[in-house]
Amino acid sequence: MPRILLALLCFLIAMPAQASTPWSRPAATTLLDYGRKIDSHGLDPRDYELDRLSTALGAGDQRGLDIAATRSFALIARDLANGRVPADQRRLSYFRTPNLSPDAVLALIDRALSSGDIAAELDRLAPAHADYLRLRAALLSLPADAVADRARLRANLERWRWLPRDMGPRYLIVNVPEYVAQLVDRGAVLATHRVIVGKPGTPTPQFATTATGVILNPTWTVPQSIVRESVGALIRTRPATARARGYSWTQQGGSLQVVQQRGPGNALGQMKIDMPNPLAIFLHDTPSKSLFEKEERTFSHGCVRTDQPFDLAVAMLTGTDWTRARIDAAVAAGTTVTAKLSAPIPVYIVYMTARADAKGRLNRFDDVYGLDSDIAAALGAGSLAATRQLSSMGCLAG
Repeated sequence: MPRILLALLCFLIAMPAQASTPWSRPAATTLLDYGRKIDSHGLDPRDYELDRLSTALGAGDQRGLDIAATRSFALIARDLANGRVPADQRRLSYFRTPNLSPDAVLALIDRALSSGDIAAELDRLAPAHADYLRLRAALLSLPADAVADRARLRANLERWRWLPRDMGPRYLIVNVPEYVAQLVDRGAVLATHRVIVGKPGTPTPQFATTATGVILNPTWTVPQSIVRESVGALIRTRPATARARGYSWTQQGGSLQVVQQRGPGNALGQMKIDMPNPLAIFLHDTPSKSLFEKEERTFSHGCVRTDQPFDLAVAMLTGTDWTRARIDAAVAAGTTVTAKLSAPIPVYIVYMTARADAKGRLNRFDDVYGLDSDIAAALGAGSLAATRQLSSMGCLAG
C-alpha cells in the first residue's frame, strides 16, 4: 500500500465514530484557497493534499469531498498548531506543543463549518505573537529570488510554532543567535541584556522553564562534563591552586564531586536565576566581564551568562522589597541568599536567526549552531506529507 494511502487509512481509523458536519462546496473551496496560500506561514501547499481536495470538489461526490476536505483541514491544522517538523527531528529543541487529537480536529471542523469562517479557525491555531506576525509580513514582502532569506524566515516561523501560544503576560526570553535576553511585560520590553551562550561543541538548548527567584552569592556544583574536561585535572595536578579558586571536592564511588564556593571568582559570578530544569541550564553572572564586548559570544558550556546581572535581578524582583540597595548589601555580606519573585516568571530559551521589527526591517543573526538548514530542507520537501510517518496520536501529532 502506498504510504500516502496508509497515512490516510491511519487517520480515518483513528477518527471517532460520530460523523462531523458535511462539507459544503463553498466551505471546501475556502479551505482549498486557504491551503494554496499557506506559504504565507512559510509552509508548502504541496504538503496538504490540495490536488485531492480540488478533484473531490470537481467530482460532486459528497463522501469523497468530506474525506478530502477533512484530511486537508487536519493536516493544515496539525502543522499550524504543532509545527511541521516532527518533534524528534528538532535538533537542540525541547519545546513540545500539545498534540491535536482526532476528536479535537473534528470539533474544530464542526465549529468552522457552523461559523462559516474556515480561515479564522485555522488562523487561531498559529502563533499570535507580534514577532511571528512580523516575520510573516517580512516573508510576504521578499522577492521570489531571495532564496536564502526565504529559507531563513521559514525556519524561524516554524520555530515560533513550537512555542506555547500563551507565553504569559510577563516572561524572560533569551535568543541564542542574537546574544540577547529580554524581560517582557504585556508586550513591552522592560530590560534588554547582552548574554554569552554555549560554544558550538556545548550548545545552549531551546526549552521553557520557570524562574522563581534570584540566588545571590551562589555556589556552583560543577557538572561532571566540566570535571572531566578541566576541573578534575586542576584538582589532581594543582590542588592548592584549585582550593585558592574556591573548589572543594570529595570522591564518591568512581567520580569526583566538586563544588566551587561562593564569591566573585565563582564561575556563576554573584547572581544566578533560580529556574530549575532537567537540562541544568541557568542564567547567571560571570567573572569574565570582558567577553561581553565580543561580537560573537559563544563561550559557555551551555548556560547563559548575562551582563549587568543585578539590574536584571532588580527588574525581575519588581513587586518585592528587594531593592537594588538591599541586593547590593546581600552580595557584600557574602552569604548565599535566595530572593523570591513576587510571582513565577516563565523563561524561554529560543533560537531565532531572524526577527523583523515594527517597521518591517529584517534583522538577521548568524546561525551559530547550523540549525537552519535542516528545518529549511524539511519545510521545502513537497513530498514530505507522503513519506513522513504520522504519530500514534490519531496520526495527527506534530
